[in-house]
Amino acid sequence: MRRPGVLRWLGYAFGARLPVTYGSWVLHDLTVRTWFLRQLARTTVQCLPVALLALLPGPGWLRVALPCFVWFSAMFMAAIFSPLIREKRLYQHGFMPEIVLGRRDE
Repeated sequence: MRRPGVLRWLGYAFGARLPVTYGSWVLHDLTVRTWFLRQLARTTVQCLPVALLALLPGPGWLRVALPCFVWFSAMFMAAIFSPLIREKRLYQHGFMPEIVLGRRDE
């Protein structure tokens, strides 16, 4: 199983499709027992650019509140929609979720 490098993983975290050579890793990533925690980790990485806004000048409360609000709301949305995101990523990489998840979840 070939694991993507940092730049490819960052692209994958933001929704890019990985080349076919990483197919077994993608399948592992989306079907392993900890797939939900991996989804939350990808969402956290997606929130990092907004966290950089805290470096801008402004009131201290706003510099703390903005990244926290973005992170908590993103975690909430990721938790709710994670099964749909998982299926979309499987389709995106050429796997049939009905077959893959049906066989793995039994």
